[in-house]
Amino acid sequence: MLIEEVINEFKRTHLQHIEDIILTDGHSGGQGVIDYFQGILQTLQGSADQPINVSVKWDGAPAIVCGINPENGKWFVGTKGIFAKTPKLNYTKEDIARNHGTDDLGQKLLKCLVHLQKLNITGIVQGDFMFDRDTLTRQNISGENCITFKPNTITYAVPENSDLGKQMSAAQVGIIFHTTYTGDTIANLKAQYGADVAAFTRTSDVWFDNATYKNVSGTANFTKEEQQQFTTGIEQLKSLLNSVPNNLSAMLGVNKDFLPFFMLFINDQIRQGKIPTDTNQYLKDFAQFYQGRMQQQAAGLKAQKALQLRQQKIKDMPLFLKQMQKPLAAMMAFYKEVIALKNLTLAKLNKATAIGTFAQTDAGLEVTDPEGFVAVGTAGDAVKLVDRLGFSRKNLTAINKFQKEV
Repeated sequence: MLIEEVINEFKRTHLQHIEDIILTDGHSGGQGVIDYFQGILQTLQGSADQPINVSVKWDGAPAIVCGINPENGKWFVGTKGIFAKTPKLNYTKEDIARNHGTDDLGQKLLKCLVHLQKLNITGIVQGDFMFDRDTLTRQNISGENCITFKPNTITYAVPENSDLGKQMSAAQVGIIFHTTYTGDTIANLKAQYGADVAAFTRTSDVWFDNATYKNVSGTANFTKEEQQQFTTGIEQLKSLLNSVPNNLSAMLGVNKDFLPFFMLFINDQIRQGKIPTDTNQYLKDFAQFYQGRMQQQAAGLKAQKALQLRQQKIKDMPLFLKQMQKPLAAMMAFYKEVIALKNLTLAKLNKATAIGTFAQTDAGLEVTDPEGFVAVGTAGDAVKLVDRLGFSRKNLTAINKFQKEV
């Protein structure tokens, strides 16, 4: 597969971090980022007309896809494995045992097969599995008895005697739905972020909700001072985008390795707790990272032609970075300002949550922020807003036990 195809496939199947759009989509992506922030500003002003729909990113696992197969009218459950070349759709417990085994994943899917059918879902939706009866626990947190569950990295807590706590205690499974699929066949399903759960049948056996952000206390609305700070940030982005070449994507595409390896480098830096501050140093560190990766590839090669290709790549990248010094500096200045504005957004959104979020430490549970949020534009396109030095770093260094069990 060509590098361009890899990037395009990444953009089709993953929600992008809002700061990364300038990398993958160039100048037009930068304008899209500004549009997102302007929509978020209206949302946090408490405007009735909100062009941006903000959703919570829940830290659930595994991913559950369920509904009615349009090809045969049968109810099924599955994981992202339904999108494999040979789709893994489960209509019976025998299908689950054959496709996913009978251990933890298989048991969760079996519970979904039995209980989610009670919701009378007519289409196909995807959600995150949050808990079942076996994974709900009870803990005393700051003197209050709570229902807790930890589907992945974050521990969620709800007061046991609250209405929400009572609903969860009574449920067999809990799930958050976040994506809707449409299409005549499984192969041509198209995803749209968001799920309308209002028409689902209510049952005490299933606690469910969609991921739509709910400002339950009103505390996430901007004050006048914060509104001015956010507006100033947007104007700064507009000014910085003027220095980004209109043909940035084409310029970056001259070196086919730059974009995919630069995105790998960003994740590597996040694992180390680093974000870009000094652009020149960041690009120097990238050059060393790239050289190391190429040397690793070259170490296992025997064919002289392949070895020479890697050696040439090592020579070409510093030259490319030098030639692109000014455009890359403009791009990274925009990138850094996006992170600053995103962090301001997260600070407000994190204030209005109905379910407590905690991280497990050696000393016990420690208050932490939610995984993040998703901003959905008017065209149905979506980006994620996540504290990459917080949640993303934990996720990149942790092993998700369901990651490969599809």
